[in-house]
Amino acid sequence: MSRPRYGRSGEAVPTGRRGDAARPIPPGPGGLDWARRIELVSVLLASVAAVAGLWYSADQTRDANEQARQERALTKEGQITDRYTAAVENLGADKMDLRLGGIYALQRIMKDSPRDHPTICNVLAAYVRSHAAAKEGELPEVHDLSWPIELQNVPADVHAALTVLVFRDSAHDGDFRLDLRGTRLDSVELDASDPSQRAVLKGAKLSGMTLIHANLPRADLSGANLHGSTLSGADLTGVKLTGARLSHAALRYTDMAGLTLTDVNMTGTQLTGADLTGVTFHDTDLRFALLDGTELDGATLRGTDLSHANLKGASLRGADLRGADLSGVTNLTREQISSARIDGTTILPAGLS
Repeated sequence: MSRPRYGRSGEAVPTGRRGDAARPIPPGPGGLDWARRIELVSVLLASVAAVAGLWYSADQTRDANEQARQERALTKEGQITDRYTAAVENLGADKMDLRLGGIYALQRIMKDSPRDHPTICNVLAAYVRSHAAAKEGELPEVHDLSWPIELQNVPADVHAALTVLVFRDSAHDGDFRLDLRGTRLDSVELDASDPSQRAVLKGAKLSGMTLIHANLPRADLSGANLHGSTLSGADLTGVKLTGARLSHAALRYTDMAGLTLTDVNMTGTQLTGADLTGVTFHDTDLRFALLDGTELDGATLRGTDLSHANLKGASLRGADLRGADLSGVTNLTREQISSARIDGTTILPAGLS
């Protein structure tokens, strides 16, 4: 039996032989013993499992949320469809209050569902055309100077549908283009209570339309087709008519004072008695126009083509006719010319040059 060895402190020192006390496990690489390494691996595996569980849970939540969103969208779509169907049915009701309710319900759907905006606008435009169609032969010809004309009242439902259309949010129009051709809307009021709002008739199809004594201040009629329309006695102050077509239209006694008319086709337009005081014409075609008794005081007609225009009794005080072609006008007198501004570029009729 070997004798134990003692250190300086008096404690026995293991000899390392069989039967001696077990040696401590030497540390592994990096200074960690095996027990510690196993513990760390266990923690790492538990962490991976936890992350995987969280990811799976989040993925399930996303799927559930997406499914719920789709279900809400389908529910909303179904509700809008039901509301739309009920509103359209009301348009055919016998009672006025039901028809009005249908129109305003469609207006609300337009706001709630911009995707349905163009469809609803087409429905309302068709409603106006069918309920306010001008009857053939009930109006005098465009160039008939008889006045006054018996006015026709606009029903409340037609006026409501028209108001919804012209004060719509045109940003959602898509391919919709307002079509009110052949309608008669005498004395209609299209003036918004909000001064910042304009009636939106831009690019509209309005040929053959009748708007006798209509109130259209500040309306946007840019690019609109008003060929052969009747706006006699209408208030057109502040309207935008850039690029509009007013050929062979009747604008007798209309108030257009102070307007700027750029690139407007007014060939054959009847402007008898109209107030065009201070109007500025840019590239406007006034050939064959009837300007008899028209107020053109202070108007600017520089470079305007007035070939074959009738200026009988028109007031031209202070009108700028420099560069205007008056060679083919009719019923122009020396007194009218003397009150206007002309120069060497003004082309006068042979008898007045």
